[in-house]
Amino acid sequence: MNMPVAELQAPAPVSLADAAAQPASPPEGQADWTLGISMVDDHRWREAARAFGRATRAAPKDALYWVNLANAQRRSGKFQRAVAAARRCLRIEPQEPLALRILGDCLMSLHRPAEAIEAFAALEAAGHQEPDAMLQHAAALQTLHRYGDSAGVLLRLLPLKPDLVMAHALLAGACRDQGLKQEAVECLKTVLALEPDNLEALSRLSFEKRHVFDWSELDADVQRMQEGLQAAPPNQARVMAAFAMLSLPLPPELHLVAARSEARALTGGIATLPPVSPASRAGKKTRLGWVSFDYRDHPVSQLLVELLEGIDRDRFDVVLYSIGPPDSSALRARMEATADEFVDLRGLSDPQAAARVRADGIDVLVDLMGHTRGHRLAIFAHRPAPLQVAYLGYPASTGSDCIDYLIGDPLVTPPELARLYTEKLALMPRTLQPNGRGRPLPQPLTRTRVGLPEDAFIMCAFNHTYKILPQAFDVWCSVMREVPRAVLWLRETNAQLHENVRAEAAARGVEPHRILFARTVPYNLHFSRLALADVFVDTWPYNAHTTASDALWAGVPVVTLYGNGYASRVAASVLDAAGIGELAFDNVEAYHLAILALATDAPLLAGYRQWLDSRRMQLPLFDTPRYTLELQALMDRMVERWRAGLKPDHLLPAAG
Repeated sequence: MNMPVAELQAPAPVSLADAAAQPASPPEGQADWTLGISMVDDHRWREAARAFGRATRAAPKDALYWVNLANAQRRSGKFQRAVAAARRCLRIEPQEPLALRILGDCLMSLHRPAEAIEAFAALEAAGHQEPDAMLQHAAALQTLHRYGDSAGVLLRLLPLKPDLVMAHALLAGACRDQGLKQEAVECLKTVLALEPDNLEALSRLSFEKRHVFDWSELDADVQRMQEGLQAAPPNQARVMAAFAMLSLPLPPELHLVAARSEARALTGGIATLPPVSPASRAGKKTRLGWVSFDYRDHPVSQLLVELLEGIDRDRFDVVLYSIGPPDSSALRARMEATADEFVDLRGLSDPQAAARVRADGIDVLVDLMGHTRGHRLAIFAHRPAPLQVAYLGYPASTGSDCIDYLIGDPLVTPPELARLYTEKLALMPRTLQPNGRGRPLPQPLTRTRVGLPEDAFIMCAFNHTYKILPQAFDVWCSVMREVPRAVLWLRETNAQLHENVRAEAAARGVEPHRILFARTVPYNLHFSRLALADVFVDTWPYNAHTTASDALWAGVPVVTLYGNGYASRVAASVLDAAGIGELAFDNVEAYHLAILALATDAPLLAGYRQWLDSRRMQLPLFDTPRYTLELQALMDRMVERWRAGLKPDHLLPAAG
């Protein structure tokens, strides 16, 4: 479930001229056009659209009437109608700049970035380099992973308006996603130079620096974030980059402050649909809807697929709502095949998507995204389903009033920490993480073949490098000083981190050659290679999640340190479900001593490995059929409360 972060706050809708010059000719429709303009002045957009519509019927070849109609429909939220009107205008005047602006903006609202790009490119080709439109163009290109093209648009934009903060922020994203982390850092420094109090930019700056093991000013950055969050007004609505903050040593209460602020910024002012009557669903199967950007070769789908395949279709319908791009992977095909319905919500605005969910009769709508990149939390703000649930994809509270429950477990989200969540806690009896038995089994592989020393004690730390903080690295280097044959094996998340990692090791008295890097390999090979490690050493405050269960499947014991937040307790939960919960610690010294013990006591290490290898298929962690039954029972409890007219409340596991 370790997923990349969302972009900096998207540009506001394009500000368009709300009136135009008097039409030269013909006079047909001019009275309705004039009436429409008067309504525009009063912001009576729907009435203006009706008036402009009459004008277009009277004079269908007048481009001015069509562009005003498109604008009024856009401002009324009728994006599809606005697109049609803008296209009619462009058939008459192919380079009409206002129509191109409206068209691109509405297509973005409809989540149709490829078509929006065509409109924005046509606008620029016609000689109109408008900063707001160019921002939208760059954002659309990034949505389609065309990061180099996005950077090109932004580099044309910045000379026109060098102090445009959002342009520097988007350029940081374009650099980041091309692997240019250092360049992304410089862009974010510019954002902060322009807006010193921008907590979102500060959070992302720290995040990108940690991707390349740059811990310069880390303590100062954390202090600034802590002070900023503590000083935030109670009802502040502002994007904070809440996900990027989760891997920093901030009090969990402040993570909730950031999530609440971000949720308000993303969903504030959205009108809800009328409530669903429980009587209307009486006697029907429970319909479960699952919303994700990540129905692709991604950890969330890897964890979910066997669970979804095993859900009892005599009692439940499964509808998967995709908000991400199409994908040709085998896993995507498998996800589509397991659904009773697979619905692509791209091309629908948030209100339209919510209307589709409501029309589908969904009882429980599951958000698999939280504040991660690609989310559409605004759909949930419309309240399309009577019960709305956060699950798996975001390891913290969403901070949103539109999410009723968060699915957790007694270790990850214990009742005594319920204050850290706006949602009611719905607890699985063991771990919240679904894990199937369909992962590839490790196959024989030599260390030499993958560039590892045969006789070394290999500490594997395959978490994303942004999770690695100095305190954990201090422990790993201390072990390497104490155990001369120990090496550290890191995931190569980008090509720019090697020098900084080795410099940090040298500063701690460890020879740089004892830091090894693992490049990305195919999924099948991943487990065979992972099995070559001796121990997986975890990070904090953001633990390994899917990565921890991968290691256990490969027969590699995990040593973790847990805190109070969701993100800092998942590894403890999966260790408990694997029967070796004693390898989760609450203090650094015990964590350090446990790694040392495994490094120096060969029988102890062999015992853990033998336990995992021999019991793999019996461990509760990988028992998908039982997990599925438990999750179904939890969903039943939510639905039963709703049908009985009861409000959501904490759902704890049954005693015993």
